[in-house]
Amino acid sequence: MANYNEQLIQTWNEWEDITGSEANDPDDFIDWAVANNRLHTKPEDVRKIHRRRLSSALRQVHRVNDEGTTYRAKQCVTIIEEGKQRTLVFDVDKNGTPRLRQKAVKQRREAIANDVYRARSDVDHMNYAFPSDEPIQFEMDFTEDFEERKAMERYERDQKDAG
Repeated sequence: MANYNEQLIQTWNEWEDITGSEANDPDDFIDWAVANNRLHTKPEDVRKIHRRRLSSALRQVHRVNDEGTTYRAKQCVTIIEEGKQRTLVFDVDKNGTPRLRQKAVKQRREAIANDVYRARSDVDHMNYAFPSDEPIQFEMDFTEDFEERKAMERYERDQKDAG
């Protein structure tokens, strides 16, 4: 029997065939799937929904230090305790041991590296699958992206403070 994700993907594929569109909006899919009794929420999923919303809210807690750097104040780290995986959240200004802070940074870097690997693999495949198209470029150096975002953040903060 297919697991939930496999069932969801099968339903999405069916919906794609029905729409015949080049690309589809997940919100439209959810509307269709609920209306056609193809998408159900199990009682235990309510806890997952609240957890996801809490995680999202905690990720939005930003502060600015004396040097003007905006940072996420709530950090998370995944640990294995008594054979069970747990996610711990700590406030970087109030809590967290040096070991937790280092582990959080290491895990964050690994997640970013995985995202970059997957994105580059996707681009490589698209270039392979469509060799007559102009090749899609994927820049691996993010230094300029970082500096642009940092400058934009400071500009927006200055505009807010001036207004």
